[in-house]
Amino acid sequence: MKKVLFLGLLILVLTDCNHNDANNPIAADCTVVACTNEFVTLTVLVKDKDGVLIPLDRFEVVDSKTAEDITPELSSEEFQTARQIGRYPIYSDAFLMGNQNTQKNLVFRGFINEERLVNAEIVVAIDCCHVSIASGDTTIVIN
Repeated sequence: MKKVLFLGLLILVLTDCNHNDANNPIAADCTVVACTNEFVTLTVLVKDKDGVLIPLDRFEVVDSKTAEDITPELSSEEFQTARQIGRYPIYSDAFLMGNQNTQKNLVFRGFINEERLVNAEIVVAIDCCHVSIASGDTTIVIN
């Protein structure tokens, strides 16, 4: 019975991705956390006040602390799909390594005819397993 209880507790600790913080030494060590195989990509939706999707000519994503351009590279087909559905990628699980248990302050900028129409600040949280939105609006409405 004790072995079953111990094994159950061990599995619970190893599968707990939701409590990763610096105050929890087990969670802060990402080598002991079991993650799902899901790959998360965070996006923003760009539309006008009437709900009509806005196809941007280009967009960029910048880390506001370092000024590094981290705009995801898209093929021409992927970019056309983003324009059609109004959703543009800003950050993904591809950035996990070296960034676990941190937050990134991002600026999403959207352009039409080289005019900047969008300048949105979004904070992304990165735990041991996945990225998520910590703050900021992922639905951007252009007036």
